[in-house]
Amino acid sequence: MPTCVRSHILPRAVVRLLALTLVVLLTGCAGKQAFRQGNQLLAEGKVEQGLASLEEAVKLEPKNAEYRIALATRRTSVIQRLISSGEAARRQGHLTEAEKLYRQVQTLEPEHVMARQGLAALVLERRHRLAVADAQALSDKATVADLNAALEKLRPVLSENPGQKQARNLRARVQEALAMQLRPEPKLAAMFKKPISLEFRDAPLKSILEVIAKVSGLNFFYDKDIRPDLKATIFAKNTTIEDALRVLLLTNQIEQKVLNENSVLIYPGTPQKLKEYQTLVVRSFYLTNADVKAVSNTIKTIVKSKDLVIDERLGIIIMRDTPQAIRMAERIVALQDLSDPEVMLEVEILEIKRSRLMELGVQWPSQVTLSPLQMGDKKLMLDDLRYLTMLESTSASIGNILLNARKEDQDANILANPRIRVRNKDKAKVQIGDRVPVITTTSTSTGFVSESVSYVDVGLKLEVEPVIYLDDEVAIKVNLEVSNLVREIVSKSGTLSYQIGTRGANTVLRLKDGETQILAGLINDEDRTTANKVPALGELPIAGRLFGSQKDDTQRSEILLSITPRVVRSIERPDMLSAEFESGTEAGMGAPTLKLSTPQETPGSADEATSRHRAPAQTLGQPAASTPAAAPVAAVPGQEGNAAGPATLALTWQAPRQVKVGEQFSAVLQLTSQQALRAMPLLVAFDPQVLQVANVQEGDFFKQGNAQTNFSQRVDPAQGKLFIALVRQGGAGDAGGINGAGGLVTLTFKAIKPGNAKVQLLSANPEPALGALMRLPVEHSIRVLP
Repeated sequence: MPTCVRSHILPRAVVRLLALTLVVLLTGCAGKQAFRQGNQLLAEGKVEQGLASLEEAVKLEPKNAEYRIALATRRTSVIQRLISSGEAARRQGHLTEAEKLYRQVQTLEPEHVMARQGLAALVLERRHRLAVADAQALSDKATVADLNAALEKLRPVLSENPGQKQARNLRARVQEALAMQLRPEPKLAAMFKKPISLEFRDAPLKSILEVIAKVSGLNFFYDKDIRPDLKATIFAKNTTIEDALRVLLLTNQIEQKVLNENSVLIYPGTPQKLKEYQTLVVRSFYLTNADVKAVSNTIKTIVKSKDLVIDERLGIIIMRDTPQAIRMAERIVALQDLSDPEVMLEVEILEIKRSRLMELGVQWPSQVTLSPLQMGDKKLMLDDLRYLTMLESTSASIGNILLNARKEDQDANILANPRIRVRNKDKAKVQIGDRVPVITTTSTSTGFVSESVSYVDVGLKLEVEPVIYLDDEVAIKVNLEVSNLVREIVSKSGTLSYQIGTRGANTVLRLKDGETQILAGLINDEDRTTANKVPALGELPIAGRLFGSQKDDTQRSEILLSITPRVVRSIERPDMLSAEFESGTEAGMGAPTLKLSTPQETPGSADEATSRHRAPAQTLGQPAASTPAAAPVAAVPGQEGNAAGPATLALTWQAPRQVKVGEQFSAVLQLTSQQALRAMPLLVAFDPQVLQVANVQEGDFFKQGNAQTNFSQRVDPAQGKLFIALVRQGGAGDAGGINGAGGLVTLTFKAIKPGNAKVQLLSANPEPALGALMRLPVEHSIRVLP
């Protein structure tokens, strides 16, 4: 019975064992297949599917360490890459893309800390952007209350994120606008730009000013030191009230101080009164590149400013002077505080060596040595010299016979290819080689011996000093020296020294940007022949080779230097508006030029007004009260160009046709108009996939005549649209508008992707409206190279 039981149990155990083995084999094959599939999917960029396959492989073979390590490593690598991309997208302002990347990280690891923090930062950034948008809307209203409210909106944003660029830029603009509101620069109202005609001879100055005050509504306040008997003569026709008043006061050594839009303070132009009434401003200049002492000396020389302090540690110049002098100093600092140009020097140094050695022949012994032999331990005596003729008492020694048959050929190229970036007028040095020790022994009279070690540089030494010019040309002072060890020299005392061979070149080159110059000709050519022959026999024509040995050694080396300058940062030549500007007079630094402006007016208005109100001129000796005062009248300006038909207007782009990815370039919208314009809203379109707006700056068209303007702009980077508004508030000689030619706006773009892009002016609405239609759009094509 037990035997029967065993016969039934054994087959079942075998079946179970076979089944288990089959399951294990199938599981192993499935795990390996899943592992291979996961790696392949990850290589194809399918992250989620690839990691899922690796997880399946780990589930099928949980004890396989290779699968577990591969899963952990690949998952960590993918998560780190997604986190880095998300952080980069968030810094660049692409919040949607950053959120997508953070969400992918959470699908792989739901409790990842950096992904959770990144999503929280995105929520905070969106809230900050809404607050900045609200603050921008408040700042556009430009009232003191709205500007303060905008600052309150920005305060929590900057408290939570001090590095928020939009909030920081807006705060700076709001603070500047608020300062201008609280401390406005006093200017006369636009009504004082109207025309006037004055004719007075030897009239009291106060009487003339009273006449101007009655006509213009201007308030005059007099210093107590203004003499009541001061008289003036003026004959002015068809000029502005402001210019006539300025000429009248300056020609009588009288100064004025504008208090508000319709009030002027009159005081004597003495140094004491100037100290009392002139407003002084403190301004700090933070220099980035220029030398503080050099800029301060320039300001002292040109602006004549005495109250000037410098801080060399921080690079700050603190200046206290009049607003006109401060503005002059600003322009001087802008001209001098420029970054130093730099150049990248691509240098190739090639040394070509060629050596040929031939040594062939038989080297016979050159001498025979004879010496007497000693007999045992017996010393050699002088008496023994008598027996030197005996062959058995004399030894002879002859040198070995050498058979020389040697030939050596050697070709070598030694190349050095350094790339050196050097600042303008600075020296750069490249040294490649060894420092050979030279031991010097010093002994004193007392018998003390000391040794000192000095080092000699042997190898390649290159020194360059570039000078960069405005036309992208580079003058390079080159000093090249190549040295090598020729042989070692041992002195009688055993001191070791070296013989060093040197070749060098020193020159000055002037090359264009990208031009290559090769310096060659440093050649060392040696040809040596050494012969060791048996006399007479070695001179035989053919058989002489059997009785002598000859060594021919030829060595030639040449050094070539190739240098190519690449200008990295060049010197920018300033435009004429920056390089040349008015500086006032010797007595009034920075004061406006004394001139009379012809006002814009309708034909006949000035003549009619003058004929109605002009009084006869006073004569010498007549009292001022007996002469009717000449009353000035302001004529209403008319629209210039309407009488001659519709005015012409032309808009053109000035921009490069080709740029590279990563470069910034400017596109200037130029305007030429015969009609006087007061404002012009613009709509500009660009390709947001290829171009990115870096800066928007107002042009100088509406600023002609030192006019005040209102400039606002808004960029829609998603749609590739740019909304710009330019409004002229009035300038010298033209309260209604300005014509001529100039730049409307300067757009700075950054090329972000290769391709073809266009900058288009889609809409332009000049005020007042033109009689003829403009041709739109005005476009400019740009090709972006990789």
